[in-house]
Amino acid sequence: MSADISIPPAAESPAPGTGSPGESEPAAASASPRRRRFRPRHAIIAGIALVLLLFAGWTGITYWQLVSASNSFDEGDFAASEAAGHRFLEMSPFEAHKGHFAIGTARAADGDLDTAHSELETALSTAPPADECAVRINLALVQETQGNDFRDSEDTDAANERYDAATATLTNAPEECRPSGSGTDERMSQQEERVGESQEQMNNPQEPGEGEDGGGEGEGGDSGEDGGQSGGGGQSGGSSGGDTGEQQGGSGGDDPQSGESGEEDERLKELEKRSRESEQRHSETNGGGSGSGVRQPGSKPW
Repeated sequence: MSADISIPPAAESPAPGTGSPGESEPAAASASPRRRRFRPRHAIIAGIALVLLLFAGWTGITYWQLVSASNSFDEGDFAASEAAGHRFLEMSPFEAHKGHFAIGTARAADGDLDTAHSELETALSTAPPADECAVRINLALVQETQGNDFRDSEDTDAANERYDAATATLTNAPEECRPSGSGTDERMSQQEERVGESQEQMNNPQEPGEGEDGGGEGEGGDSGEDGGQSGGGGQSGGSSGGDTGEQQGGSGGDDPQSGESGEEDERLKELEKRSRESEQRHSETNGGGSGSGVRQPGSKPW
């Protein structure tokens, strides 16, 4: 009895690029998510790069306004320096004190002391301690100059108020501004000394050795020529009152008004002398300048 032997049909090889459903689907499924992951990541990286690029450009343009303010100030173009300070304030929401400082410094050099004072006070109110130093130096210079102007117009009360304000601006500086032996501390100390001298000379105009009873209206003799010449000084405690040889405390002569006239002339001369000396010290300290403003404030714009 013969047995039927059946030969199973040979398995067909899958065509190239094809496979069983169970093998091809996972491969396709694994490739597709990988492509989807790469695309969002690239977009995020590109977005971050664009933001950084825009921020760098904005920072550079904003910073350039401060550079422009400083360069224009060095060239004596105070209007351009002030304009750059305004542009900085319009562009940057940060470090507003630098914009106000640039504007105030430019206005001070151009002679607009009231606006300069207002802008520098605004800068001081918002400046961090590390930046207060430059602001205080220039603000004190403005206050000192205002005091000098009031002194020259013989408004002693207003001059004293401005001098006191300048002194307070310097003495209230934070420790960061005045490390011992630093250039900033030395500059502030010189300012304090100069303000103190100006205020002292204004409030006590008497020359050294002049006594309260030394000068004034002395009772002269027959001739008042010698006494009239020393009417305002009184440095030697008295002068010749005439032919009688008596030593009087002031001007002699028949006219009692000659002593007052001589004293007034001396005071005017002394006031003019102090004004010239103050102007010279200010110019030497701050390197010259222009106009009737602060002679090149101690710190130019950032």
